[in-house]
Amino acid sequence: MVDLLKQEMNKKNRLIFLAMAVFLVIVTILMAVIGKDTRTLDGYKLMNTFGGITPVIELLATIIAATRFAGVDSNKQVRENMEKHSKITIFFSKIFTCMIGYFILLALSVLTIIFMKYLVFPESAFAGKLALELQWSTLANIAYVFIFESFVIMTIGFCKTWYSSIAFGVALNYITEVIAGIFMIFIYNNRQLIWNPFNFFFVEKQIQDGMKHMMTRLTLNQIIAGSVVYAAVFFIIAFIIFVFVRKFPTDEELVAKRQAKKNKKQKLQTA
Repeated sequence: MVDLLKQEMNKKNRLIFLAMAVFLVIVTILMAVIGKDTRTLDGYKLMNTFGGITPVIELLATIIAATRFAGVDSNKQVRENMEKHSKITIFFSKIFTCMIGYFILLALSVLTIIFMKYLVFPESAFAGKLALELQWSTLANIAYVFIFESFVIMTIGFCKTWYSSIAFGVALNYITEVIAGIFMIFIYNNRQLIWNPFNFFFVEKQIQDGMKHMMTRLTLNQIIAGSVVYAAVFFIIAFIIFVFVRKFPTDEELVAKRQAKKNKKQKLQTA
């Protein structure tokens, strides 16, 4: 396991992660400064909206997960490691890497938000309600990333390149919201549909804004508990797919498969 973690955290990946961290800090600072100038943020909203950087940290978490579980480089690394390690060990080494990366970015975000609170919005003390809002917005981000990234890892395996896996992972953020919106049309007349999995992708928005329960028709406790349950289900399915379904073919096997398809197509054309 230690050997696998070292591979996942090689020099190239560490440099990419460092760039992500720097980018996140810069965006957090800019969001606070611009929010102050445009009067779209104050001390309370800075805490309640997680500094306005929720989409950014979720994007970075998606990039980390997508590039660990899909693409030519990832598949090649898995094939090489399968000679010495089990697929179960490889799977969890990738999960640990994703978790470590996300929680480092999360901690960096919280610290930067607190710093910008004192620097840009010093008029309100960081205590009581403000501190509680930051705690809830942090919990909201963790809950959403847990369910969404589990869903990404479950569905991302078919992507052949790192850029297609990132694009698909980002697209899933909008796809899940669209599907959830479609279900919401029918929720008013079919109350049992509130338990559909896509409804729980609104967990972060509902924690940050309690009025969102009018959309999901779920209580705060229900949506938090449900998001955890569905995240666990997605995670288990992702584990089964990675360990028992995905084959991770070699380059030679992929070339042979493409050539077989080409030959079959030529035969059909000449028939």
